[in-house]
Amino acid sequence: MKEHTCGLEHSKLDPHGSRINMNDITCKESWMYMLQINENTPRAKMYFDSKSRVFAERRRHASSEHWWVIHPFSTWRFLWDLLMTVVYLVSFLTIPFSVCFVVMSHDDVLLDEVNILIYTFCWFDIIGNFFTGYYDKTQQRVILSPLKIFIRYLKSYLILDILSSLPWDHITLPWRRVPGEDSHYLIVLINLLPCLKLARYSYVNLQIFELFTHFEIMHFYYEMLTIFLIGFYMIYWAACLCYSMQVLVLHFTNTSPKDCPECWMTGLNKGQIAIRFQYALFIVVEKLAASGYGDYVPRTEGHIILSSVLVIIGRALESYIAVMLIQIKAGRKASKAKFQEIINQLSAYTRQKQLPKHMRIRLVAYYYYRFRNSYFREKSILRNLSEKLRQEIAFQSSHRLVENVSIFKALPKSTLQSIVKNLKFELFLPNDVIVKAGAHGDCMFFLSAGTVAVLTPTGKEVHGMYISMRDEDLLGRPKRLPLNEAVNGVVIERRVEPRNRGPALKV
Repeated sequence: MKEHTCGLEHSKLDPHGSRINMNDITCKESWMYMLQINENTPRAKMYFDSKSRVFAERRRHASSEHWWVIHPFSTWRFLWDLLMTVVYLVSFLTIPFSVCFVVMSHDDVLLDEVNILIYTFCWFDIIGNFFTGYYDKTQQRVILSPLKIFIRYLKSYLILDILSSLPWDHITLPWRRVPGEDSHYLIVLINLLPCLKLARYSYVNLQIFELFTHFEIMHFYYEMLTIFLIGFYMIYWAACLCYSMQVLVLHFTNTSPKDCPECWMTGLNKGQIAIRFQYALFIVVEKLAASGYGDYVPRTEGHIILSSVLVIIGRALESYIAVMLIQIKAGRKASKAKFQEIINQLSAYTRQKQLPKHMRIRLVAYYYYRFRNSYFREKSILRNLSEKLRQEIAFQSSHRLVENVSIFKALPKSTLQSIVKNLKFELFLPNDVIVKAGAHGDCMFFLSAGTVAVLTPTGKEVHGMYISMRDEDLLGRPKRLPLNEAVNGVVIERRVEPRNRGPALKV
């Protein structure tokens, strides 16, 4: 049967739902097309399983009164989400650093000039979210109503996005003070609001997951990347917190840094922000690893509390990473572990039945050749597939055995599929008898792997006949071993190297 090529992808739809040629569309129509659903985006593939549904959704969007709303599965939204993922990954580094080491400096009033560009992108994202629909999993449809979009955004990230996207250090500059100069507690807390941007980590994690799914990258690599990111960011954020926590204590106790000789950062040179971060990072790593106090033994209450919290977080982080790595390794080795479990059960069975040693070896060899160190339930796997897929799997795994037979080369593919469908898997170990002398040949064997030999009833190997049968040869052809006629010999499998031993498929 000739494979069908869908022609829907070669055309686009106008607002009335009819097809138009791609060469005839204008720049405006191309822009509108970018705002509509694209079947190649990760989310569209996840929720729309056919081209007809995609084009029905595109017609619905184009003909609705909210045609100007950006579809959540559109090309534009996909590209914008990629950009914002990069922006957030950068902001998770720059915002905590600037807020803690620049804005919260203990010896000077400084302004954050680095994150202005980050805030600009965040405001564009906020505006774009007002004009982007969302997928309602309950109704299983895309919502394009602006009012519903606003309500949903208000209930989720709107307030958080607004509060964390304002340059509060510039806004509160007239009221900002260094510790010990009657600083306003509320102003100090307001300047910490940009750190709420860290709550968007779940958004970044979701985007990375969708990218890995879209490009069909193994889930193992996604898990490894997420473990690395969470570990890296936790250490980095803890270093920022190590400095800012001490400064907050000075603010709330209205204590000048000069009056706090126990504070670890008072001995550092003024203005060297990089040195402060370096010392804070060393302190955090020492606490997370529980390797000691280092040069700065905690004496103030804030430092003692922070050190205790960091030790607890370090143990929790190590446990989390260890559990995740064990889970990843166990998942990758699950089939091999199951195979070893079966082998252990087989050994116990042979001991209980008091089977001889050579029989134990043959049983273990059978399981080895059958499953190749990875256990799987073939019947369970095939049971969940459609009949069409089962036929394709059978044909792709065995069609070479049939196509190489000269009498089958002229047969159509449908007939070959019928032959392959009726193949029965049989595994013969070395020295197993396949066909006995005098037996009626009622089947043919397609040799998938290994070699066989034809012996006389006295055990002598016959030469000059169709003897050296190897991979993909046919045993039992009418010209050699006629069907329903007595076989004048015994066919056994030769003793071959382990890599060549294998099964035969019988029809």
